[in-house]
Amino acid sequence: MTPQPKQERAKDTIEQVLVAADAALRDGGEASVRIQEISTNTGVSIGSIYHHFGDRDGLIRAAYVNRFEASVKEDIRRAKTFMERMHSVEEMGQHYDEMIEFLNNHFLMFPAREQANVLGNTAGRPLLRDAIVEVQNELTDGFTEVMQLLHDRKMLKPHLTPRAAAVMALGMLHGRIIAEFDRTPVSDQEWNQAMLSAFGGLFIINDQLNV
Repeated sequence: MTPQPKQERAKDTIEQVLVAADAALRDGGEASVRIQEISTNTGVSIGSIYHHFGDRDGLIRAAYVNRFEASVKEDIRRAKTFMERMHSVEEMGQHYDEMIEFLNNHFLMFPAREQANVLGNTAGRPLLRDAIVEVQNELTDGFTEVMQLLHDRKMLKPHLTPRAAAVMALGMLHGRIIAEFDRTPVSDQEWNQAMLSAFGGLFIINDQLNV
């Protein structure tokens, strides 16, 4: 997991190093994450980096988790804020453009290819896998709360449990990577429209979503 120090100075140090490590990962993958270069670029001593992250692999792991976690927290916040305002499927349909904006923002902040890269790198790395599982569980719990709210408002189909509906919705988000490996991939707009159409199937009157 990402280090969680109590002192503000240490938090700033960790943030600087994570930003630099994340930039290196995006530019050239794990081979580009070099402790000496990150120390030089951030002004954080090598000893301090090792103190907070343990070793190079610990830094890489923390950078992956930090990126994943940032997306998770923002998704949960936006989904809860939106759904708390909805009291019927018809009302959701009136905010179709806002749901499209949510999806666009999600894939802009954490592109599907990067999601797949983070998840794929957990293979054979139990510490990274365990850390991602914790973050993913937080995301699932958050979306389950959203689905529970819709269930309580009689919007979710009665045979669906809130957690199953939440996992289904998250599965569709993660599934975006499939389109990127197609020889003739669908556009972001086409994908988002199709996803909202499938999402609408979770609800009692899905034709009111106008998708």
